[in-house]
Amino acid sequence: MTRFSYIAIDQQGHKQRGIAEAESSFTLAMQLRQTGWTIISATRLDDRPEHVTKPKMQRKLFASKIKTEELVIFFRQLATMVEAGVQLVDSLTVLIDQTQNPSFREIVTNVRDRLQGGTSFSEALGKYPAVFPALAISMVKVAEIGGNLGNILEQLATYIEQKDKIDKKIKSATSYPRFILIFFGVVVSAVIFGLVPKFKSIFESFGAQLPGPTLAILKISEFLKRNLITEVLILILIIAGFKILNSRTSGRRFLHSLYFKIPVAGPLLLKSAVARFCQTLGTLVRNGVALVDALQIAGETTNNIIIQEALDQVKKAVMGGSALASALTEFPLFPSMMVKMIAVGEESGALESMLAKVSEFYERQLNATIDSLTAILEPALMIGLGVLALIVVIALYLPIFQMSGAISG
Repeated sequence: MTRFSYIAIDQQGHKQRGIAEAESSFTLAMQLRQTGWTIISATRLDDRPEHVTKPKMQRKLFASKIKTEELVIFFRQLATMVEAGVQLVDSLTVLIDQTQNPSFREIVTNVRDRLQGGTSFSEALGKYPAVFPALAISMVKVAEIGGNLGNILEQLATYIEQKDKIDKKIKSATSYPRFILIFFGVVVSAVIFGLVPKFKSIFESFGAQLPGPTLAILKISEFLKRNLITEVLILILIIAGFKILNSRTSGRRFLHSLYFKIPVAGPLLLKSAVARFCQTLGTLVRNGVALVDALQIAGETTNNIIIQEALDQVKKAVMGGSALASALTEFPLFPSMMVKMIAVGEESGALESMLAKVSEFYERQLNATIDSLTAILEPALMIGLGVLALIVVIALYLPIFQMSGAISG
């Protein structure tokens, strides 16, 4: 048994400090949870805080091959069998037979084999952090102590499913404009590098005076053709520079700070990050994970280094005895409504339910904003691209009409 110094919120929303013995911080969190208290932090008495163990990163070979739907089905089916009383190893064996994806089947097989070798389920999942998120590992670890594995696995499947819905909503909002812009880029490239040179030779054979729009199109075509190698090199340098920036902490900090400043898209990304953060934090706190560890994991799910670094400071403030809402107030990045609702949740002793409401609120706002933008953006793109196509057509065919008129006259 290990002695812990802990900070927790009681049923009346007041902070309580104390010392207790437990096998781990997760065990202590479950003990306090039974009394209606929500644990904020648990520190070993040797002054070394106990953190969730992060296993070394596995090869990323599997990450790109395993779909979110497969992960949801895995946890949901596993939850059903465990709730029905089927042993965990036997449940995994059944899922191995049903899994169609060879990569995922191999991972589940390895997890089962580790279980049979005496490794805990959370530790076995932790060997594949590229597949199973830190949240899943923490929740399973809590379930192993509390004995409610089936219920937590069901919650985990629901969480992953909801998170995937937010991600897909954003992707679907940007996929149509991307397709239109790429398609138009291909068409314009074909016109400039294929059609315009042929028209140029026809115009030169007639020796006619070309109108201004046609001359502009011809000059643009000549310029782009003459500097094609330079343009390709610039494009390669831009892509390489972006990847280099994204591979360094300082570069990611610069890029991620710009994301929230992009007109229209910035607020959208912030709402998505806030919804994901609150949903993750609420799920972890509800299942007995210490608030300090939950903040660490929830910050990672936002995929934004600016938010993660802010939450690191929030975590330190909470470990020092500050209220979560008070610590969040120091960072203007977090919406004031979110902070106020969290403050109410802390005062009433219902932090996890308030976090769920905040997540639901921002998810609804996100969906409404995306629907509005899609309704405006699609016709605007079509009109804009139609106008550009009309300009190109007029610029190329206007001299032909003029020459036809001169010949017939």
